[in-house]
Order: sequence, then structure tokens, then C-alpha cells
Amino acid sequence: MGVKLQSGQTVFIDTAPLIYFIEENDRYIESLTEFFDAVTRLDIMLVTSMITYIEILSLPEKQGQAKLAARYREFLTNSEQLSIYSLTVPVAEAAIRFRAHEGLRTPDAIQLATALVCGADFVLTNDRAWRKIHAPRVVIIDEL
Repeated sequence: MGVKLQSGQTVFIDTAPLIYFIEENDRYIESLTEFFDAVTRLDIMLVTSMITYIEILSLPEKQGQAKLAARYREFLTNSEQLSIYSLTVPVAEAAIRFRAHEGLRTPDAIQLATALVCGADFVLTNDRAWRKIHAPRVVIIDEL
């Protein structure tokens, strides 16, 4: 694993890594399984936002994939080390700054703002465009 994970860290996890892990994507399953094993072993807190909840469940709902939607709901709402952070005024204010100064779309701005407000040590994503953002630190799945 290329990223040094430490006990007690907080990691913001974006939508794509969760989809790849839950659906066991061939390209990413090995590194993500290693990551999630380390999260459990080191008692790392994962945080995501309601944006992820909405994004991750929209396609299974649209396609009538009730079993997949149920797997996602179970994982997102019952994982001991994953918290879904609500949209608060401090998150909204940080998102406004990301939109105004970085030109991010609202969902991306909310994701990164949530990570910032939660004090995440880094963001795990597969969105390479986020690499231009320097706070919080952005890590791409291939860097795990």
C-alpha cells in the first residue's frame, strides 16, 4: 500500500471507491480490500457525505436493482467505521469557496468541503480532476 495509513486517522471516501469495492471491480478490488482491511485493523474512521449516498443509490434504483440497492444501503448505514456526514452550514460555506475559487461542480464541492470540515487526513477518490485541490489531500485509488 503506497499511502501510509495510521491508527486514528479520518479518511473521506468518495463515491467511486465504494462502488468499486462493493461491486468487486476487477481492477480495484485487491487494493481496496487491502485498504478496508487496514481501516478495520487500524481503527480508521471513514467519512462520506449524503452526496455519496444519493449518487451510489441512484443507478440501482433507476435500473430496478433492488438487491444491489439493499447491499449499498446496508454498507452505507450499518458499517461501524463509516459515517455519513450531513450537509451543514460550515460544509455549505466551504463548498461555496470550492465552487467560487476552484470552479468545482456543486456535488464535488460538497464532497471536498465535507472532507475539509470533518478534518479528513485525506480524500480517497478516483476523480483525477480533484488532484488540483491541495486541501484536503487527494489520493487516487491507484496510489493505495
